[in-house]
Amino acid sequence: MSDHEVFQFLSWRWDITKAQEIAAELPVQRVDPKPWFGWLGAIALNEDHIPTVALDRPIIAVRLRELDGAAMIIDGWHRIARAQRDGVTELPIVVLDEDQEYQVRIFGGDKLPCPP
Repeated sequence: MSDHEVFQFLSWRWDITKAQEIAAELPVQRVDPKPWFGWLGAIALNEDHIPTVALDRPIIAVRLRELDGAAMIIDGWHRIARAQRDGVTELPIVVLDEDQEYQVRIFGGDKLPCPP
């Protein structure tokens, strides 16, 4: 899986490459990024990358079954940061449902990591 992009938040990790493949087949919606701005301090960001991101590329969020379907962004944090800096009030988003999220989750929640 070394050729796959991953996102890790705390003890959760997702295969972003696989999530992007699934998301490509799903409808794109619009979202106000402002509720996510408070999370930016908890996410590792490459400051040099933020100004270069394309805001027309959909962010990907997942619904977490262990958290009663709460949403978590797994791809697009640099776009959220740029939206905050540029005053953007709407971004495209694709949301994976709980089953799709579980397919792209590497570990976290009730999905244990593979032994070394």
